[in-house]
Amino acid sequence: MVKRYLSQVSLDDAVSKVLSSFDEPKSRETVSLKNSCGRVLREPVYAGYPVPCVNTSAMDGIAVKSAETVGASEQNPVALGKTLRVNTGNFVPPEFDSVVMIEDTWEKNGVYSVRKAARPWQNVRPAGEDIKKGELIAPAGHRMRAFDTGAFGTYGIKELCVRKLSAGLVPTGSELVEIGNVPGPGQVVESNIPMASVWFSERKVDARCYPITPDDPEMIKKAVEKAAVENDIVIVSAGSSAGTKDFTAGAISELGELIFHGIAIMPGKPMILGKVMGKPVIGLPGYPISAQVVLREIVGPLLDKWGFTGPLSGKIDVELSSDITSNVGYDEFVLLSVAEKDGRYLAAQQSRGAGVQMASVRSNAFLRVPSRLEGYPAGETVSVTLTQGKSYADGSLLVTGMADPALGVLSGILRKSGVVLHIGSSGNMGGVIALKKDVCHCAPMHIPSPDGEYNIEQVKRYLPETKVSLLCIAGISYGIASRNNLSLKDVAKHSFVNQPPGSEPRILFDRAISEEKISSELVEGYDKVLNSETAVAMSVLNGDCDAAFVSYQSAKVYGLDFSPVSYARYEFAVRDSGLSDERIKKLVEAVSSDEFKSALKNSGGYDVSVSGKMRSV
Repeated sequence: MVKRYLSQVSLDDAVSKVLSSFDEPKSRETVSLKNSCGRVLREPVYAGYPVPCVNTSAMDGIAVKSAETVGASEQNPVALGKTLRVNTGNFVPPEFDSVVMIEDTWEKNGVYSVRKAARPWQNVRPAGEDIKKGELIAPAGHRMRAFDTGAFGTYGIKELCVRKLSAGLVPTGSELVEIGNVPGPGQVVESNIPMASVWFSERKVDARCYPITPDDPEMIKKAVEKAAVENDIVIVSAGSSAGTKDFTAGAISELGELIFHGIAIMPGKPMILGKVMGKPVIGLPGYPISAQVVLREIVGPLLDKWGFTGPLSGKIDVELSSDITSNVGYDEFVLLSVAEKDGRYLAAQQSRGAGVQMASVRSNAFLRVPSRLEGYPAGETVSVTLTQGKSYADGSLLVTGMADPALGVLSGILRKSGVVLHIGSSGNMGGVIALKKDVCHCAPMHIPSPDGEYNIEQVKRYLPETKVSLLCIAGISYGIASRNNLSLKDVAKHSFVNQPPGSEPRILFDRAISEEKISSELVEGYDKVLNSETAVAMSVLNGDCDAAFVSYQSAKVYGLDFSPVSYARYEFAVRDSGLSDERIKKLVEAVSSDEFKSALKNSGGYDVSVSGKMRSV
């Protein structure tokens, strides 16, 4: 029997329900002052003594009796009787009621004189001026900041009574394995609960992780019940969808109340909200990005209300580099890479798959597309939420085009100089179009022409009026991948699998066999075509054929033998107007560096003799 979501509420309704359905827990604990940053006071805090405890000097000068200075003027200096030399912060004895700055006094034979009358309590900090004994330092509900601790310590506070909240985190699923284990067929690494634990800890919530519970309704029910007894809030990971082994909603219904099952957001639709023993129980979707959205958008507001807030998130207006489509009726959250370019901020969308966690790692912002809209067109200015500081975007480069592992090496080198490389994999022509629209800083590409040249033809075709420079990253090695060390000359004797006509590997292979005088008719499987380099490499690995023409990196990933045939010239296309950008200058330096060339050489599959060479289009 196929399960259906019991209800599907809007995002705003979901937040309203979670905020109105639960009372704030009244738990408390005592923490030391040095461990109080970010914690919220459960009780008001009062000063243990006055500060300052005695009258002190606010200046370097002379403590005097103000009455003795009456009548002093430039024409009538007054010599003083008993005085006391004091420095800032020194105790001012009771017999003195004023301090004259040292530069306003004259001394002769140990006797001080003044030429201006001093007011009573001039330059004197009276006892209790900062705070009096028993005076309120901070009320209940105050969030402790780092600089607060200095003042609290000054006022005699060593420990604080703060709000306490515990979250019980329950992973479910027979397919799950702990972090550190390599998953086998049908297995998945359980990363949602460790991620949620860190997220709660960032908000000063005590996160308790429970063992993985298999897909058994009774065992899940017992795990949820135990977590509800022992904690203030319960998070159940997975089992919230509508599959045959999704038992979380049933367990909550049996233990308490199922408030809703299903929310009109993407990703995150299968979310569950329930109440057990008066406490919130939230069912997270199994997909990691979906789980993140539910924690941030639903659980976050509840914790904020209870005083357990997270890092502040800044907003910024950005220009979208491409169309963003969305389903009407769903609030959709899109991860973005944001970078400054020519005084404006550009945003490129990351992959929108709910299970693609690298999209989260690579992004530094997200956009909420309201449920009433079908999306936003390219070039639209929208407000997004930053997940890194604005300075991160200021130091970023948007790189859109053909991705390659060499860019990962380059990213690590650039990060040392404060430049963040945001790599958008849109293919060769996607990079050319992004450069044409001026929505990226540079476009990596390796596009062969019939004459054997690389990249220039397409750049000239699409940016005929724009001055563009090509910075060579490296030569990418292409050749024959096999399980038994075959070379190009062997392809006529063994089965082969090809890639589509017009694709770069197909162009390079056709050119190579032509130069070797090998007829395509002699290549068994020449007309057998798979649509990607990964697919042909897997075909060789699985024994469906003997050989394929791929890059060295693809052969390496699948443990295949590799015989090099040719190199593709891999270059950054950069508008000349951007060459003065300090980030681009650092990019040029990094590509030309011995560190980069050495790393690629050690990796294998690259010609670094061309790395760093520039040419104009």
